[in-house]
Amino acid sequence: MAEVLPNYLIKLEDVSRIYRSGNRHVEALKNVNLKIPAGKLVIIKGPSGSGKTTILNIMGGLDQPTSGKVYFQGREIGNYSERELTRIRRKKIGFVFQTYGLIQSFTAFENVELPLRINHYSWKKRRERAYECLRLVGLEKRADHRIFELSGGEQQRVGIARALVNKPEMILADEPTGELDFATSMKVMELFRKLAGKGVTICMVTHDPAVMEYGDLIYEIIDGQIINEEVIVHE
Repeated sequence: MAEVLPNYLIKLEDVSRIYRSGNRHVEALKNVNLKIPAGKLVIIKGPSGSGKTTILNIMGGLDQPTSGKVYFQGREIGNYSERELTRIRRKKIGFVFQTYGLIQSFTAFENVELPLRINHYSWKKRRERAYECLRLVGLEKRADHRIFELSGGEQQRVGIARALVNKPEMILADEPTGELDFATSMKVMELFRKLAGKGVTICMVTHDPAVMEYGDLIYEIIDGQIINEEVIVHE
């Protein structure tokens, strides 16, 4: 009998995250409950320091909650081995980091192609797919430029292309339009909407009000707590 998966890709259940430094402790998240529906574009909005990035890191298995449970495709992440989590991050999740996370001495092409090399794709497939993703973000002509030769906005787009290259089931994006001008930001959001329409689950965090209209579901977080949930209906 085939396994029946839930209609959400990720669920956080009473998740709290406390960071400790000596005698000090900071509650980054406080009993957060949310679901990321499969095939939707979900936006988590809130001011700087509200806990947005912490939520994203916990969803991707990069950080662990102090308390509460996190589920991926119906299975609690705490029950995955580190090897299984690594496989999920490599093949099922694409990350767009706020600090880009690119290798400065590599070219744009080499950064985008690297995840495919790690997953043992042939050179022909790596080349075709990397250039396809660079075209999607408008950087095909900058493919041979090293990262330190690119602007902040171009580096951000390389990060987006790299997140797409493995055809992940989900993309976790931390302020993906933060370094982009308005026109480029809208192109990135249109790309995200198109991907969601093809069944890719996208969860991004932002404090940019211009991108809100692209979301299917918007969570608002203040001081580590979800204070509002809004469903957007697109005609």
